[in-house]
Amino acid sequence: MVAIFVLPNPAYAQAPAVPEALQQKAQAMQQAATQNERKLHQYEWIETTTVTMNGTARPPKQSICRYSPYGTLVKTPIAPQGAPPLSGGPLRRHIEEKKIQEAEQELAATRGLTAMYVPLNPTTLRQALQTRRVDLEHEPTGGNALVINDYVKPGDRVGLDLDTATLQLRRITVKSYFSSPAEAFTATVQFSVLEDGTTYPSVTTIDAPGKKLSITTVSSSFSKPVL
Repeated sequence: MVAIFVLPNPAYAQAPAVPEALQQKAQAMQQAATQNERKLHQYEWIETTTVTMNGTARPPKQSICRYSPYGTLVKTPIAPQGAPPLSGGPLRRHIEEKKIQEAEQELAATRGLTAMYVPLNPTTLRQALQTRRVDLEHEPTGGNALVINDYVKPGDRVGLDLDTATLQLRRITVKSYFSSPAEAFTATVQFSVLEDGTTYPSVTTIDAPGKKLSITTVSSSFSKPVL
């Protein structure tokens, strides 16, 4: 079952009023996310990222992640790997260099688009909840999902799957595109829960079928550093 609401935009006086229940749910979700973020800042963890291009997976890259005293996320590579040296004659090396450059451009474009959606930007999310059309979907499993339409681009869609008891995020789903809707882009962020109730993005999957590119990021080995 889907309930559709339009959150008010100050620029349009004719916009219908937002149901109080939806307002409360959105506010409670943002408060829960803020509290959870503070708890997550106490941890460090290992992030493993695997890029697959044209059906071939690159060697995974790992980083130790932790928040600085200023609240910024710092990622320190573990055993950084350099690119293998190119072999062959000048022409072959030139072709390989061009392929690598094109692949890196595609990867940069995909990561740039991803950054528009995840991780969620609190300011962008708050503005979207106030000015975009929001659908409240009741799932067969009993959960609720806030679906924000036109989040960044016309026609895109961001779904926030919430735990009904805690209003913590369980999953984020993004359906968007690059230059045109024909260039599809999807992202899924699956959340898990630590022993103290802190939620974290355990698996993030990015797919760009037209570019034959996918990126999978797994967060694991959470611990509280000894001060």
